[in-house]
Amino acid sequence: MPAKKGKTAKEIVLETLKKAKKPMTPKEIQKATGLNYNTIRGRLQDLKKAGLVVRTDEGWVAKEFAKVAKPAKKARKRRKKKK
Repeated sequence: MPAKKGKTAKEIVLETLKKAKKPMTPKEIQKATGLNYNTIRGRLQDLKKAGLVVRTDEGWVAKEFAKVAKPAKKARKRRKKKK
């Protein structure tokens, strides 16, 4: 599905995730939309900051479908040892 005229990349990515109703990787979104891979990654971060999408272990999902997907495990920060 090529990018639709009049819609922003952010709107297209969000719409694609909502239609899928399941987690999608940026590569899967790219195949579905025809958008540039790096554009998709950037828009996913924008949507995440806006609270509209969530990153899971299986991929990205629209917030309204996040209840059925497991959230991604966060990387643990290492503490510096005191000398």
